[in-house]
Amino acid sequence: MTAAHFHIEIRGLDHGVTEVSLWGDVDLAVAPQLQEEMDALISERKTRLVINLTDVSFIDSTALGTLLHTARHARRRRGRLAVVCPDPTMRGLFELVGLNLIFPVEDTLDGALSHLVGRRRIKRHSASPQPEAP
Repeated sequence: MTAAHFHIEIRGLDHGVTEVSLWGDVDLAVAPQLQEEMDALISERKTRLVINLTDVSFIDSTALGTLLHTARHARRRRGRLAVVCPDPTMRGLFELVGLNLIFPVEDTLDGALSHLVGRRRIKRHSASPQPEAP
């Protein structure tokens, strides 16, 4: 397919998360454009990414490789990537090649966001000193 069947929309969400929504066919023809967009986001320190594939009709191994590269690039910058993929057949492809072991692949946006927000570190306090015995 040609790049005319592909569209990217980028928007900021709460908690420093950037949503990258893709439409159409994500394949060899559009992988360079997708990679360029992803690299630019990470260069801008937007490293908490949710990739939304809700409106993707086709994805090939080149695009999967682009997502893998992006996940690794984000991780090197202390970021994370999660994918929204409601299509069970397409989600099965992520599982078949093991990408779901590298980054979460969820069927809803809320599910994907749960991997990127809400994980606050709990500061542990030392036990309070015990009063001395008389």
